[in-house]
Amino acid sequence: MGNIYYSRIINENKDCLICWEQVDNNDCVQCIQCNIHLHTYCEETYRGEKGYCKCPHCQGIGTLGIGR
Repeated sequence: MGNIYYSRIINENKDCLICWEQVDNNDCVQCIQCNIHLHTYCEETYRGEKGYCKCPHCQGIGTLGIGR
């Protein structure tokens, strides 16, 4: 038998990039490009009056989605 390599971290630390508090799965927005996590409220506050989402880390437009 050989070693098994898991590419996914099971107990990953999900801290909000804006407020630095723990993000749970029910209140999570994730960037599909750089894999950061945000609270939905923090993302909405950061977005402000803009009609589109923009990642505060990689500045990617339209890269935020619901994280799990």
